[in-house]
Amino acid sequence: MLRVLVALTVLPIAFSQIAAVYSNASRSSECSNWSSWGPCVWPDKESPVPYIQQLTPVCQQHWFYTFIKRYETALNNFYNYMTFVMRKFEPCGMCIYKQSCGFGGEKKCNVSPFTVRGGRPVVPFYVAERLCSVRDLNGKGQLQACEVDYDMLKENGDDECTLWPSPRVDLSSIEPVFREHIQTLKWYSCLPQIKKYRSKSGKTRKEKVCRCCCFPFRPNPVTFECEHQSDLPMAPGQELLGENLQYARGPKTKSKKSRRRSRKHRQH
Repeated sequence: MLRVLVALTVLPIAFSQIAAVYSNASRSSECSNWSSWGPCVWPDKESPVPYIQQLTPVCQQHWFYTFIKRYETALNNFYNYMTFVMRKFEPCGMCIYKQSCGFGGEKKCNVSPFTVRGGRPVVPFYVAERLCSVRDLNGKGQLQACEVDYDMLKENGDDECTLWPSPRVDLSSIEPVFREHIQTLKWYSCLPQIKKYRSKSGKTRKEKVCRCCCFPFRPNPVTFECEHQSDLPMAPGQELLGENLQYARGPKTKSKKSRRRSRKHRQH
Protein backbone atom coordinates (compact mmCIF):
# COMPACT_ATOMS: atom_id res chain seq x y z
CA MET A 1 0.00 0.00 0.00
CA LEU A 2 2.94 2.32 0.58
CA ARG A 3 3.81 1.78 -3.06
CA VAL A 4 0.44 3.19 -4.08
CA LEU A 5 1.00 6.25 -1.93
CA VAL A 6 4.34 6.97 -3.54
CA ALA A 7 2.85 6.52 -7.00
CA LEU A 8 0.25 9.12 -6.14
CA THR A 9 2.91 11.76 -5.68
CA VAL A 10 2.98 12.27 -9.44
CA LEU A 11 -0.77 12.49 -9.99
CA PRO A 12 -1.47 15.58 -7.92
CA ILE A 13 0.79 17.68 -9.99
CA ALA A 14 -0.41 16.17 -13.16
CA PHE A 15 -3.44 18.31 -12.62
CA SER A 16 -4.37 18.16 -8.97
CA GLN A 17 -6.17 14.83 -9.15
CA ILE A 18 -5.13 12.31 -6.50
CA ALA A 19 -7.32 9.83 -4.73
CA ALA A 20 -9.72 9.35 -7.62
CA VAL A 21 -7.51 6.72 -9.25
CA TYR A 22 -6.98 4.55 -6.20
CA SER A 23 -9.52 5.41 -3.53
CA ASN A 24 -13.02 6.66 -2.78
CA ALA A 25 -12.42 10.40 -2.84
CA SER A 26 -15.69 11.46 -1.21
CA ARG A 27 -16.35 12.85 2.25
CA SER A 28 -16.84 10.04 4.74
CA SER A 29 -18.84 9.95 7.95
CA GLU A 30 -15.86 8.22 9.54
CA CYS A 31 -14.32 11.67 10.01
CA SER A 32 -15.90 13.92 12.62
CA ASN A 33 -15.49 16.96 10.39
CA TRP A 34 -14.20 18.03 7.00
CA SER A 35 -12.46 21.21 5.94
CA SER A 36 -14.24 23.51 3.50
CA TRP A 37 -13.57 22.94 -0.18
CA GLY A 38 -10.32 24.59 -1.19
CA PRO A 39 -9.45 26.49 -4.38
CA CYS A 40 -9.26 24.85 -7.78
CA VAL A 41 -5.67 23.77 -8.35
CA TRP A 42 -4.26 24.64 -11.78
CA PRO A 43 -0.84 25.67 -13.19
CA ASP A 44 -0.39 29.38 -13.80
CA LYS A 45 2.56 30.33 -16.00
CA GLU A 46 2.46 34.02 -15.08
CA SER A 47 2.20 33.48 -11.32
CA PRO A 48 3.53 29.97 -10.66
CA VAL A 49 2.68 28.50 -7.26
CA PRO A 50 3.82 24.99 -6.20
CA TYR A 51 1.06 22.40 -5.97
CA ILE A 52 1.03 21.92 -2.20
CA GLN A 53 1.04 25.66 -1.58
CA GLN A 54 -2.15 25.98 -3.61
CA LEU A 55 -4.01 23.89 -1.03
CA THR A 56 -5.69 25.44 1.98
CA PRO A 57 -3.43 25.78 5.05
CA VAL A 58 -5.57 23.26 6.93
CA CYS A 59 -5.19 20.64 4.17
CA GLN A 60 -1.45 21.23 4.07
CA GLN A 61 -1.37 19.93 7.67
CA HIS A 62 -3.28 16.73 6.81
CA TRP A 63 -1.26 13.51 7.07
CA PHE A 64 -1.57 12.72 3.36
CA TYR A 65 -0.05 16.00 2.20
CA THR A 66 2.53 15.88 4.97
CA PHE A 67 3.49 12.47 3.64
CA ILE A 68 3.89 13.48 -0.01
CA LYS A 69 5.70 16.68 0.91
CA ARG A 70 8.89 14.61 1.11
CA TYR A 71 8.62 14.29 -2.67
CA GLU A 72 8.00 17.98 -3.23
CA THR A 73 11.01 18.39 -5.51
CA ALA A 74 9.68 15.78 -7.93
CA LEU A 75 6.19 17.27 -7.65
CA ASN A 76 7.41 20.74 -8.51
CA ASN A 77 9.47 19.37 -11.40
CA PHE A 78 6.35 17.78 -12.83
CA TYR A 79 4.27 20.91 -12.36
CA ASN A 80 6.95 22.95 -14.16
CA TYR A 81 6.93 20.40 -16.97
CA MET A 82 3.19 20.81 -17.46
CA THR A 83 3.61 24.57 -17.52
CA PHE A 84 6.32 24.14 -20.15
CA VAL A 85 4.39 21.92 -22.61
CA MET A 86 0.89 23.40 -22.36
CA ARG A 87 -0.11 25.81 -25.11
CA LYS A 88 -2.92 27.51 -23.21
CA PHE A 89 -3.62 27.92 -19.51
CA GLU A 90 -7.37 28.32 -19.44
CA PRO A 91 -9.37 25.57 -17.69
CA CYS A 92 -9.41 22.41 -19.78
CA GLY A 93 -9.17 18.65 -19.86
CA MET A 94 -11.49 17.82 -16.94
CA CYS A 95 -8.30 17.98 -14.90
CA ILE A 96 -9.08 20.67 -12.34
CA TYR A 97 -10.11 19.57 -8.86
CA LYS A 98 -10.62 21.06 -5.44
CA GLN A 99 -9.92 19.25 -2.19
CA SER A 100 -11.37 18.85 1.29
CA CYS A 101 -9.55 17.09 4.15
CA GLY A 102 -11.04 14.94 6.90
CA PHE A 103 -10.26 15.38 10.59
CA GLY A 104 -10.94 13.53 13.83
CA GLY A 105 -13.34 10.67 14.38
CA GLU A 106 -12.54 7.17 15.57
CA LYS A 107 -10.23 6.67 12.60
CA LYS A 108 -8.26 9.84 13.46
CA CYS A 109 -8.59 10.86 9.83
CA ASN A 110 -5.94 13.57 9.83
CA VAL A 111 -3.31 11.45 11.62
CA SER A 112 -0.84 9.29 9.71
CA PRO A 113 -1.87 5.61 9.71
CA PHE A 114 1.76 4.77 10.38
CA THR A 115 1.54 6.42 13.80
CA VAL A 116 -1.88 5.18 14.99
CA ARG A 117 -1.68 2.65 17.81
CA GLY A 118 -2.96 -0.71 16.62
CA GLY A 119 -2.64 0.41 13.00
CA ARG A 120 -5.12 1.70 10.45
CA PRO A 121 -5.51 1.01 6.72
CA VAL A 122 -3.75 3.51 4.46
CA VAL A 123 -6.74 3.66 2.12
CA PRO A 124 -8.96 5.66 2.27
CA PHE A 125 -6.71 8.70 2.58
CA TYR A 126 -9.53 10.87 3.98
CA VAL A 127 -8.87 13.45 1.29
CA ALA A 128 -12.00 14.23 -0.73
CA GLU A 129 -11.91 15.63 -4.24
CA ARG A 130 -14.42 17.20 -6.58
CA LEU A 131 -14.21 18.34 -10.17
CA CYS A 132 -14.36 22.12 -10.36
CA SER A 133 -17.56 23.51 -11.84
CA VAL A 134 -18.15 26.46 -14.14
CA ARG A 135 -19.01 28.55 -11.09
CA ASP A 136 -15.74 27.54 -9.39
CA LEU A 137 -13.84 28.57 -12.51
CA ASN A 138 -15.40 32.03 -12.86
CA GLY A 139 -17.73 31.06 -15.68
CA LYS A 140 -15.25 28.97 -17.68
CA GLY A 141 -15.85 25.29 -18.36
CA GLN A 142 -13.08 22.71 -18.53
CA LEU A 143 -14.74 20.38 -21.02
CA GLN A 144 -12.41 21.20 -23.92
CA ALA A 145 -9.32 18.98 -24.15
CA CYS A 146 -6.12 20.80 -23.20
CA GLU A 147 -3.81 21.99 -25.98
CA VAL A 148 -0.28 20.64 -25.54
CA ASP A 149 2.74 21.38 -27.74
CA TYR A 150 3.07 18.59 -30.31
CA ASP A 151 6.77 19.07 -31.03
CA MET A 152 7.76 19.16 -27.36
CA LEU A 153 6.13 15.80 -26.77
CA LYS A 154 8.17 14.19 -29.57
CA GLU A 155 11.09 13.83 -27.18
CA ASN A 156 8.98 11.48 -25.03
CA GLY A 157 8.95 8.68 -27.61
CA ASP A 158 7.95 7.67 -31.11
CA ASP A 159 4.23 7.48 -30.38
CA GLU A 160 2.27 10.64 -31.07
CA CYS A 161 1.27 12.82 -28.13
CA THR A 162 2.99 10.84 -25.39
CA LEU A 163 2.62 13.20 -22.45
CA TRP A 164 4.19 10.90 -19.87
CA PRO A 165 6.82 9.78 -18.96
CA SER A 166 9.15 12.64 -19.85
CA PRO A 167 12.93 12.98 -19.45
CA ARG A 168 12.31 16.57 -18.40
CA VAL A 169 10.92 15.46 -15.03
CA ASP A 170 13.59 14.61 -12.47
CA LEU A 171 12.37 11.72 -10.30
CA SER A 172 15.70 11.17 -8.58
CA SER A 173 14.23 12.14 -5.20
CA ILE A 174 11.86 9.16 -5.36
CA GLU A 175 13.04 5.70 -4.32
CA PRO A 176 14.21 3.67 -7.37
CA VAL A 177 11.87 0.77 -6.57
CA PHE A 178 8.85 3.07 -7.16
CA ARG A 179 10.02 5.05 -10.20
CA GLU A 180 9.04 2.41 -12.76
CA HIS A 181 5.49 2.31 -11.45
CA ILE A 182 5.23 6.12 -11.51
CA GLN A 183 6.53 6.29 -15.07
CA THR A 184 3.88 3.87 -16.32
CA LEU A 185 0.92 5.75 -14.84
CA LYS A 186 -1.75 6.52 -17.46
CA TRP A 187 -3.45 9.52 -15.92
CA TYR A 188 -4.19 11.12 -19.31
CA SER A 189 -5.50 10.41 -22.81
CA CYS A 190 -4.27 12.43 -25.80
CA LEU A 191 -4.99 12.72 -29.52
CA PRO A 192 -3.26 14.77 -32.25
CA GLN A 193 -5.22 17.54 -33.97
CA ILE A 194 -4.39 19.63 -37.02
CA LYS A 195 -5.38 23.24 -36.37
CA LYS A 196 -5.68 25.95 -38.98
CA TYR A 197 -4.53 29.50 -38.30
CA ARG A 198 -5.09 32.56 -40.44
CA SER A 199 -2.36 35.19 -40.46
CA LYS A 200 -2.93 38.95 -40.73
CA SER A 201 -2.06 38.71 -44.42
CA GLY A 202 -4.91 36.26 -44.91
CA LYS A 203 -2.76 33.19 -45.46
CA THR A 204 -3.75 29.95 -43.76
CA ARG A 205 -1.22 27.71 -42.07
CA LYS A 206 -1.63 24.33 -40.43
CA GLU A 207 -0.10 23.16 -37.18
CA LYS A 208 -0.33 19.95 -35.17
CA VAL A 209 -1.16 20.08 -31.48
CA CYS A 210 -1.94 17.42 -28.90
CA ARG A 211 -5.33 17.49 -27.19
CA CYS A 212 -5.37 15.85 -23.78
CA CYS A 213 -7.91 14.91 -21.11
CA CYS A 214 -7.32 13.58 -17.61
CA PHE A 215 -8.41 10.20 -16.24
CA PRO A 216 -11.17 8.99 -16.52
CA PHE A 217 -11.89 11.12 -19.62
CA ARG A 218 -10.65 11.00 -23.20
CA PRO A 219 -10.86 13.53 -26.06
CA ASN A 220 -13.57 13.09 -28.66
CA PRO A 221 -11.77 12.84 -32.06
CA VAL A 222 -14.28 15.17 -33.72
CA THR A 223 -15.23 17.80 -31.15
CA PHE A 224 -12.14 17.44 -28.93
CA GLU A 225 -14.34 17.71 -25.90
CA CYS A 226 -13.52 15.41 -23.00
CA GLU A 227 -15.91 12.51 -22.65
CA HIS A 228 -16.11 9.96 -19.89
CA GLN A 229 -14.81 6.47 -20.65
CA SER A 230 -17.76 4.22 -19.95
CA ASP A 231 -15.62 1.34 -18.70
CA LEU A 232 -14.12 3.48 -15.94
CA PRO A 233 -15.68 4.82 -12.72
CA MET A 234 -17.00 8.36 -12.72
CA ALA A 235 -14.75 11.14 -11.49
CA PRO A 236 -15.52 12.57 -8.02
CA GLY A 237 -18.23 15.19 -8.35
CA GLN A 238 -18.91 14.36 -12.01
CA GLU A 239 -22.55 13.61 -11.27
CA LEU A 240 -22.96 17.20 -10.03
CA LEU A 241 -21.73 18.76 -13.28
CA GLY A 242 -24.58 17.87 -15.63
CA GLU A 243 -25.62 21.46 -16.28
CA ASN A 244 -22.02 22.66 -16.14
CA LEU A 245 -20.98 20.21 -18.83
CA GLN A 246 -23.79 21.47 -21.04
CA TYR A 247 -22.80 25.08 -20.32
CA ALA A 248 -19.15 24.33 -20.97
CA ARG A 249 -19.97 23.47 -24.58
CA GLY A 250 -21.33 26.98 -25.01
CA PRO A 251 -24.88 28.11 -25.72
CA LYS A 252 -26.53 26.56 -28.74
CA THR A 253 -26.58 28.79 -31.80
CA LYS A 254 -30.10 29.65 -32.89
CA SER A 255 -31.11 28.95 -36.45
CA LYS A 256 -32.02 31.82 -38.78
CA LYS A 257 -35.69 30.79 -38.60
CA SER A 258 -35.58 30.83 -34.81
CA ARG A 259 -33.94 34.29 -34.78
CA ARG A 260 -36.63 35.66 -37.13
CA ARG A 261 -39.32 34.36 -34.79
CA SER A 262 -37.62 36.02 -31.83
CA ARG A 263 -37.46 39.39 -33.61
CA LYS A 264 -41.10 39.11 -34.67
CA HIS A 265 -42.14 38.30 -31.11
CA ARG A 266 -40.25 41.33 -29.74
CA GLN A 267 -41.89 43.63 -32.30
CA HIS A 268 -45.32 42.56 -31.00
